[in-house]
Amino acid sequence: MTKRFFAAAGLLILLLFASKMNAQIPFELNENGHIIIKAKINGVEGKFIFDTGAGVNAVFTKFSHKIENKKTNNFFVAHRATGEELSVDLYDANSLEVNNKKFDHQQYAIIDLEFGDIDGLISLQPFRSTPVTIDYQNQKILFDKPTKNEKSIDIQIGDYAGRAIDIFTYVQLNDTLNIQTLLDSGSGKKSFWFSSKLMEPLHLNKADFKIVPITSDFKKQNNYYMGKLAKLNAPNGLHQIEGLDVAFVDGLIYEGKTGIDWLGKVLTIDIAKRKIFIKE
Repeated sequence: MTKRFFAAAGLLILLLFASKMNAQIPFELNENGHIIIKAKINGVEGKFIFDTGAGVNAVFTKFSHKIENKKTNNFFVAHRATGEELSVDLYDANSLEVNNKKFDHQQYAIIDLEFGDIDGLISLQPFRSTPVTIDYQNQKILFDKPTKNEKSIDIQIGDYAGRAIDIFTYVQLNDTLNIQTLLDSGSGKKSFWFSSKLMEPLHLNKADFKIVPITSDFKKQNNYYMGKLAKLNAPNGLHQIEGLDVAFVDGLIYEGKTGIDWLGKVLTIDIAKRKIFIKE
């Protein structure tokens, strides 16, 4: 009786632990390819874009009025991909929860933007020691999913003194040029931006591209050269894309900036291991 009781109790604990470890969080994938999740900051739930290129967690002004904001004496100066300088004050979050999983010692910035019903951005900051899986097929996010025998690519970590974090990888353009690209889920689906500085070494003529001047939300205008790129090779010979629509951008501060959806349907970002695992 006692042995059966403890065996059953042990099995229940294991099942509860496995359930917690592999809890599935549904997300909405909007028409632009943004991953939208529900999260709570300081006990108040909102809708956030899961943005691997955000660097820091952020809430928009309207949502900031709903929560208690504990301002610190810290600030962070960042640059958007198109060069705008952004200096933000940092706030301590009393709590940050995603599907009842709590992340301690989180900070966020308040950004004066409106983006429909979106309340802010969740960056990679909470997931420094928690592998996070994006399942595009089933529109779920999982934590701590096993990745044994899955293919992977190496990533480089842009860690800015613990205040912000980005991820990068190397790709090859037109079988000739190896570049480092920011992996930015916040850029949406089928997004491929490259510095216009790369057009010359790729032997591309700007006259063959459509020039589109675009003004950002922060009032900075950049020229975008819109057109086709013959080929992009992913790291480790994972796969290649041919005839992709791209933009070469004046003033882009990275060699490249792409979304992450093109890497695969199920992606596990493991910052501690410096890899993205890809389940086919």
